[in-house]
Amino acid sequence: MDFSIWMYITVFLSQLVGVSLAFAIFTSIYIKNKTKGLVSLAITILIITYSLIQGFNVSIIMGFGMVLISIGLSIVTLCFKRK
Repeated sequence: MDFSIWMYITVFLSQLVGVSLAFAIFTSIYIKNKTKGLVSLAITILIITYSLIQGFNVSIIMGFGMVLISIGLSIVTLCFKRK
């Protein structure tokens, strides 16, 4: 399959926005109620895992880029949650 650079950019930006929103929702739920926050985290991890599998099905480069985005945003969320 031949993919253009714009398709990669669009997928990476949508992954960035989606994961950012998912972790922001998790953080707000976790601050209010830890049990519901952990359930929210489990659901978020399942959804992100599914999107990563789809990314790797398209291209190895896309999959690794999506993994890097997810790991980076996880670290940022962990740092902000601890404050």
